[in-house]
Amino acid sequence: MLLSRALMRYRRIDLSGLPTADRAGALRAQLLAWQPFADSEMLIDLQADQAQVFAVARDVLQSANVASERLWPETLCHAPLPDGLHLVQCLEGVEGQVWSGGRLRSSRWWAVAPDAAEWASFARLSRVAAALAQVVPALESPAWVRPARAIQPMGSVGQGERGRENLIVGGAALVLVVFGGMTLRAAWDAHAVRDTAVAALEARREEAKPLLAAREKALSLADRSSALIEQLQAPRPLEVMDELARRLPKGSLVRELDLNQLAVRVVLDLPADVSRATLVEELLAGGWFTQVSEVKDGMPRSGMALEMKLSGVMPPVRALNADAGLKRSAADVAAPPPPVDISPLPKPGAKLP
Repeated sequence: MLLSRALMRYRRIDLSGLPTADRAGALRAQLLAWQPFADSEMLIDLQADQAQVFAVARDVLQSANVASERLWPETLCHAPLPDGLHLVQCLEGVEGQVWSGGRLRSSRWWAVAPDAAEWASFARLSRVAAALAQVVPALESPAWVRPARAIQPMGSVGQGERGRENLIVGGAALVLVVFGGMTLRAAWDAHAVRDTAVAALEARREEAKPLLAAREKALSLADRSSALIEQLQAPRPLEVMDELARRLPKGSLVRELDLNQLAVRVVLDLPADVSRATLVEELLAGGWFTQVSEVKDGMPRSGMALEMKLSGVMPPVRALNADAGLKRSAADVAAPPPPVDISPLPKPGAKLP
């Protein structure tokens, strides 16, 4: 059904500066802002980068009982005109049109032909050169043609894009579901493998408990053995004191003794008739004390301070005769007791010899 231009308002919306995905949304936003009637129905001729919109009052369509999908605006049923200003005869009244590049750029309807002032105002608002708008052109009657594209109501704008978006979203959701299922399956398998590995590890731990206990016991015994060996390998203070007593001259007094492994530090008092050189020679003569030197560190002390090293854990002579105490000489054996007379006693009254 052909819709008269007298019942419509026209607006051209340029979408060339927007991304393709955003054009439908931008068009809907501009149409919601442009309401030439109290309740408008929009008929849209949507091209790639522009839209020609014809608004009509909804009550007109309701009174005619015609669906908007079956309406064709009168302007779109005219053959395209050359570039420039044109005055076109309509079913009712006349329409001023501006064409450029084979497209309708601007349109205005009058009930009767406009005068020069009205035409100049239309041309100025359409941004046409003033020289071309001085004279009202002759009235034209273009041929009738079938519109090149189907007319879309406002509710169908962006349906194709939304359909494609829904398809893309649905495909992405399907991919996510498949990927999520694969991930869940892999996680389940990994959890099962982990449980199996944990169970096997616990079994190995139970099997290894006796071995671990034996190992701990062996390590404890090894530590105790090491401690005993260290004690056996260290010189004993009593032996050091005994050797000093053997080597020091009579009348010497040991005030301090510090034993650290094989290092010995001793502070002593010497008799007046014993020289330091004699003392050092006597200590070195035993062979156990070595590197004997007097300490002169400036510290106030009573007595003579000596530092020396031990040549071994035990004194050399005692080490050679370590088992001498286990042997007894003839002098160490006690003399046998005298013989006891065990002859019978004489009878009573008998004479003694």
